[in-house]
Amino acid sequence: MTDFANFADALAAAPGQKNLLVGNGLSIAFAETFRYAQLFDAADFSRRDPHVADVFNRLKTHDFETVAAALQVAAEISQSYGATDAAEHMKKSVVGLKDALIEAVNLTHPADRNCLSAEQCSNFCDFVAPFLESSGKLFSLNYDALIYWALLRRVDPRFRFADGFSASTLNQRKFEGDRCPLDVNVLFPHGALFIFERNGDAYKPKATRPLLEIITDQMEEGDFPLFVSEGSCEQKLEAIRKSFYLNYCLEMVDRQKENFFVYGHSLELKSDGHILVKIASNKNVKRLFASFYDHKDDALGKLHLLRDAAEREANELELHVYPAKSVACW
Repeated sequence: MTDFANFADALAAAPGQKNLLVGNGLSIAFAETFRYAQLFDAADFSRRDPHVADVFNRLKTHDFETVAAALQVAAEISQSYGATDAAEHMKKSVVGLKDALIEAVNLTHPADRNCLSAEQCSNFCDFVAPFLESSGKLFSLNYDALIYWALLRRVDPRFRFADGFSASTLNQRKFEGDRCPLDVNVLFPHGALFIFERNGDAYKPKATRPLLEIITDQMEEGDFPLFVSEGSCEQKLEAIRKSFYLNYCLEMVDRQKENFFVYGHSLELKSDGHILVKIASNKNVKRLFASFYDHKDDALGKLHLLRDAAEREANELELHVYPAKSVACW
């Protein structure tokens, strides 16, 4: 184990392919508002509609689309049994659910890519360049559009940015995965606000308008953003397995090798063990580097727990830490 003084020293000690997993700390580094900006919490259903809050609890989910679909089915069944008032109440709750998501996005997320300055885009590309130019991958667990906007706004000669959405129609791009003409190197295993799914295909509306307008229009057509907002790693994994796109992103972890860096993540196995253990279990990954903020020993302890959970020996998987404050990601 090495306690690196800074991020640059950690990079220098990582020969070969380098991969990066980022968590919410990346977004918090951009703006403190992302610290509490979880969409389900921001929607505040306990205040807005206690009946809908109870449905979330009974279904043991935080997924907006799952609850909306359940309410729609329940409304149809209630209508068949003559419970007209209950059916109408449920239909109104579906409309309220969509309004709540739109309001939550409006409260917690910047409207468009202009929230990023040219300097911030440049800094972000400097941050991810060592990974993407080494044929590595960038995995983001964040639902926001900051990464996507930064990469779109700056064309960097050091690497090609490819998210796999290469099949283009008039208003959208469909996810092609391995059929993409470029090697897919930016992935969102928990989805994102700008990714949608229909009939098993993931697609991304072309970014010609503010994000909120895009989300609103897509939801009026019956499509919710594809993002995982479940609590436990078991619930998240179950949601991921239902989506071709999300499952593709998660399974891409197994194709990587040499080095994995983690930035802006708490390393909590209860919430994200499905991807953390998958990284550590990959026998082709030899070194794992994790950022820490104030408590280095806490990060080291969690790394050791992770290696134990992956059933790897110390000589098989090296563990290293570096201070998050040494990373100039924005």
